[in-house]
Amino acid sequence: MVKRILSNRMRVLLLASIVALGTLSVATFAAPAGWELRNGSWVPIVQPGADTPEGQVAAMIRDLDAGKNSTVVSDAKDWVKANQTHPLLPQVLLLQGDAEVARGNKYRALFSYEDLLNNFPLTDLFPYVLEREYNIADAFLKGYKRKFLGMRILPVNDDALELLDRIQDRQRGSPLAERSGILIADYYYGRGEFQEAIDSYGDFLKRYPYSQYARKAEVRRAEASLAHFHGVLFDLTPLLDGRERLHAISQAYPVLSQEVQVKALEDRIYEMEGAKELEIARYYYRAGKKHASEWYYKRVVANWPDTTYANEAAKELKSRFSGGSK
Repeated sequence: MVKRILSNRMRVLLLASIVALGTLSVATFAAPAGWELRNGSWVPIVQPGADTPEGQVAAMIRDLDAGKNSTVVSDAKDWVKANQTHPLLPQVLLLQGDAEVARGNKYRALFSYEDLLNNFPLTDLFPYVLEREYNIADAFLKGYKRKFLGMRILPVNDDALELLDRIQDRQRGSPLAERSGILIADYYYGRGEFQEAIDSYGDFLKRYPYSQYARKAEVRRAEASLAHFHGVLFDLTPLLDGRERLHAISQAYPVLSQEVQVKALEDRIYEMEGAKELEIARYYYRAGKKHASEWYYKRVVANWPDTTYANEAAKELKSRFSGGSK
């Protein structure tokens, strides 16, 4: 797994969410009596009395639907203080988080969502809150910023990656976990951080070898290996890794290998290897190591005969070593 260090902000968020409800531990499995799960939220089957805790929650649901988001946040905070052992507490935390999202405070919404996830792990709201956190992480990676001094200027990319990691740990093997894993890898790939992309795609394939995204991860990992190659004067390992992975793709997915033009990529690697060997021959010649230089020139001619590098090697071999014979 690709390891990351928690940001200070995320540490604070986690700690706050764990201790926010004190030592409370409520084993809530399903909606409380008189309520039902509908569209990822609990709703009353019959409207409760207005002055009851249940009636206050029902009013918050209506206010959220009406766009009264600030009212919901304020009422939810008051309700939680007064009803810390009530079975509807997970629903109120969900409403508070949803209201924060609705008024644009996605980062602040995480405090309520994390309260729910950490203190009520058995509630049937759990997977729906994870989906909400996934959407927040996706928004973070697409450019959403946290407020500072009233301005939305602080990037939260690292926090997004931590959220996606925790989703995978909290709901292992689920479709949402797969989406989280591939989103992490795609993020690195899109930013041109190819070593991180290689590691993340590799981690994804270990976790989800039969995922619907497995073929995409295989191709992207091979492409990232090629992109990570810095040029013929540098280490060939990324190229060799890329070739090995492309070969595996062509064997496992013959149709896909045609779509991504695996043969063309392999030809490119083949030529780059020839270019690398030619540069080595030239380096040794400049260094005065003529025997080694001649050996590499001959190697280029013999092993890459159908490339421009072989033609260049043959010409230089002839001019520098009297026809290349000793």
